[in-house]
Amino acid sequence: MSDTELDPFDPAFIACPFPRYEALREGSGATWVPHGKGFWLITRHDLVRRVAGDVGTFSSEAGSLGTVPPSPELAAAIDELAPDGIGDVPTLLTLDPPGHTRNRRLISRAFSPAAAKRYEPLARSIVEELLAGWRDGEQVDFVSTFAIPLPVRVIARGLDVPDDRVADFKRWSDAAVAKIGARLSDEQVLDSVRAALELKEFILEQIARKRAHPPAEDVLSSLVHAELSDDEAEGLEAGARRVLSDLEIVSIVRQLIVAGNETTTNLLGQLLVLFGEQPEWWRRMQDEPSIIPAVVEEGLRWTSPSAVNQRRTTCPVDLDGVDLPPQTNVLLAYLAANHDERVFPDPERFDPERPNLAEHLAFGRGIHFCPGAALARMEARVALEELTAGVERYETPPFTSLRWNESFQLRALRAIPFVPHLVAR
Repeated sequence: MSDTELDPFDPAFIACPFPRYEALREGSGATWVPHGKGFWLITRHDLVRRVAGDVGTFSSEAGSLGTVPPSPELAAAIDELAPDGIGDVPTLLTLDPPGHTRNRRLISRAFSPAAAKRYEPLARSIVEELLAGWRDGEQVDFVSTFAIPLPVRVIARGLDVPDDRVADFKRWSDAAVAKIGARLSDEQVLDSVRAALELKEFILEQIARKRAHPPAEDVLSSLVHAELSDDEAEGLEAGARRVLSDLEIVSIVRQLIVAGNETTTNLLGQLLVLFGEQPEWWRRMQDEPSIIPAVVEEGLRWTSPSAVNQRRTTCPVDLDGVDLPPQTNVLLAYLAANHDERVFPDPERFDPERPNLAEHLAFGRGIHFCPGAALARMEARVALEELTAGVERYETPPFTSLRWNESFQLRALRAIPFVPHLVAR
């Protein structure tokens, strides 16, 4: 099956992809999209699960997204700005085993459920501080005053970023995700490269600082001081050890920034608009806070903050009757899979009481399951607990009047006018 008319960068598609995804699922669920360099778009839940779990056939070392490559002029300008690159070496999301296994092992403890629990007091104090900045009945932008600063400040603390650099941290985070699933102008691409170079230099400075001090409990220190044994590092002699290179650490930190910020920001923003349109859920959380963890899970299914991910075939493969050739880009549409009516009846309806919430794919599946899932769940739960306790009711515009970003992969609302009516203290 082929869809010659689908433009994943079309603002109308980004704002509301659900009808198109439904139509694609009614077909084979694996659709060839000849846009740019072309890619296979996987939209059925069962097929997305299969591809995500088969790392041998569907490699994560997929290269750039299947879109139009930069012009020679832009490529030359990028090379002039960053002759040594921006430190974007494969480490986690874009690496297969055994390298991926080793690197994931290094960060897994830092983002375990136990670690997320340790960050909960910090997240709660940040939420309380952000709520204190609002005034009853005064309009604010929910995205910039709440949805962004909460996860940015938490992940910055986890990486031991100095407080006076948190604003820069968010700017660098934006640069790290700017070109993911988005179509940028040449100048936007160059701006992204400049910011990425700043981030690289900042991380290299922090690496040098951490190497000069004994190991500490923060994530960056654990990466800097990690020693890889012979079974974790390819090519070493028995008993030999090595540390991660500076560029490997830069790459890991850049990916942690994306995972640590975008999921929670996108999830909370879309949920607040949804609850503005369906206030019964806000009242239900106020009356029954125990439902909030289920609300978070259904929110993850419904919004799928990381909507699309990429793989590349390593060999010819038959995907439920569709022949995929080797060395072809394959895009996993998690958002489409999480709205598959075969698994989630009436998928556009928000329902935290669904019996199979655990089947959503918002954090991926298999070895690339998001290592920050526990942290994102904790942040969203704490945010909704404190918001429903501190905000009696509020007004937001409907989805149809709001502006989305330009990314079909990390689709998010740019700004959300928000008028809170606070609980009297």
